[in-house]
Amino acid sequence: MSEFPAEIFVDPIAARRLSCQSVYRLQHLGARTFPWQEETFTELLLGHLTGVDYRIDAACPDCVPPQRCAAWRPATPAAGAGGLRLLTRPEEGGNKRRDRRGVGADFVYSVQEPTGAREVRMLIQAKRARHGAPIKAGALPAAQRADLLDAATHFGATAYYLFYAESASAHVGHVTRCVEHVSPSDTAIVIVAAHVLRRLFDEEGLRSVAPESVFAEGRTLMCLDGCTPRGGAAPIGIAGSSAFDRLLGFVQEDTPDYRPVRLTQATGAPATDPPATGRPLGDSAPGHELPTVVAVLGKRAKPPRRPPPGRVTRGGQQVRDGEILWVDLGDWVPADPAEDGPGSPSADRAPQPDDVVPADSPKPGRERAGYGWYPGISPARLRDSARMYWRLSLARAVHLRYLVAWAHGEIRAIYRIIDDSLIIHHDHEGKVSFELTELDPESPVARQVAHRTATYLAARKPGARNVVGYP
Repeated sequence: MSEFPAEIFVDPIAARRLSCQSVYRLQHLGARTFPWQEETFTELLLGHLTGVDYRIDAACPDCVPPQRCAAWRPATPAAGAGGLRLLTRPEEGGNKRRDRRGVGADFVYSVQEPTGAREVRMLIQAKRARHGAPIKAGALPAAQRADLLDAATHFGATAYYLFYAESASAHVGHVTRCVEHVSPSDTAIVIVAAHVLRRLFDEEGLRSVAPESVFAEGRTLMCLDGCTPRGGAAPIGIAGSSAFDRLLGFVQEDTPDYRPVRLTQATGAPATDPPATGRPLGDSAPGHELPTVVAVLGKRAKPPRRPPPGRVTRGGQQVRDGEILWVDLGDWVPADPAEDGPGSPSADRAPQPDDVVPADSPKPGRERAGYGWYPGISPARLRDSARMYWRLSLARAVHLRYLVAWAHGEIRAIYRIIDDSLIIHHDHEGKVSFELTELDPESPVARQVAHRTATYLAARKPGARNVVGYP
C-alpha cells in the first residue's frame, strides 16, 4: 500500500502580498522571443508570495510607440497574509521505493485564523495555458488529478489548478467568475477548482477543452483576498474581515461544505477530529491507507530546481567536479541525552559489542534519533545522520549528486542525492538537507566517487577540521 507524506503543511513561510504583475509582463515580453516555462512562473509567483521585493520594469510591447499604458500599470496589491511552501518532487510525484504516494500539487497555501485554532488549506497544481491552444486532458494526467483530490481530502484541504493564462494582447484579459479583478494583469493567473477539471475530463470524457470555458469557472489569484463573484453572489471578504475569513469565503464559494482544519494549540498540527472535506484523517480509499500521526518539522524553503545535465558516455556514467559532498559524521550524539542511559551508544565512551541500540524510528515529532556514527549503526540511522543538517554554499549545494558518509577514518556509505531533494531549513540556521539512496559500493559510479574521495583526503591538510568537503 502507498501512503502520503506525513505532513506537507509544515510551518510555511509567511506570505505578505499576492501579485500577478510579473507573470503578466513576462508572458508578453517573452512571447516574441522565447516561451517561459511554468516552473519559472511558479518560482516568480512564490517570490511574490513570500514578500521578495522585485519588479519587471519595461514598457508595454503592444503599444506604438512602447509605453506604460493603463493596462500595463501595476495591479492593485492585495493585503492577504498566509503561509505557503513549494513541495519537493518526491512529495509531488511520490517515491515508489519508499512506498510514498504523491500529493499531485506544486505548492500548498494556508491561512490560520487569528486565534490559531483553525486553518484553511489549499493544494495547488500550476499549469501553463497557451493562447490559442486547448487545455488537453493529457496535460493534466488523470493519476495526478486523483492524487491531488485524494491528498486534499487527507490533509483537510481543497484542490485547485492554477493557470498561467496567456492572452492575445497585453491589452486583453480573460473573463472569470469575478467582476472585480478584470484587468489584463489581474487575470494573468486564474485559479480553478480541481473538481471542475475532473468533471470535464473524467465525467464528461472530454479530450480537450477551450481555455476560455475553464477560466469562466475560475477566479483570479487576487480573489484569494476577496472579490465580487458574478451572478449576484454576495461579495467575498467584507471590509474588516480577517485573511482567514476571506480565504475561507473563497474556498466555500467553490466547495460550500468545506470546513477548516482544527489545530492543536501546542504544535499547530491537525487535531484528531475529521478534517474538512468529508473523510476522517487517516481514512482513505482501499489500497491507499494513510498515516494518522502528523508532526510539525519546522520552517523549510525549496531552492529553484536545476535539472542535471547528461553524463552518460560510452564508458558509462561519469562523475564530475563539484558533484560530491564528503561529510565527517563524528561520534554518535543522541537527540535526547536523557535517553542515553547505560547500554546505549554515547559520545562519552566507546560503544561496546553488547550495546543495546535504540530503535531506528525516532519518537513522534522528532526528525531523527540522533546524529553521528557508532559500530553496528543501522542503514536507516546512518542515512539520516548523513543527509541533514549541513552548512553549505547554496551555489555549490544545488550541483551536488553524491554524498560520502565518513567516520573514524573510513567510508561508511556512498549515496546518490535524489534529484530536487535539497531543502533549506530556516529553523536550523539555514542549513540544508537532502534525500538519499545508497549506492552499491562495487558499482562503477560508487568506485569513481570513492577514488575521488581518496584523492581529496590524501591532499587534505593535516589537522584540517572542516566536517564537509567537495572531492
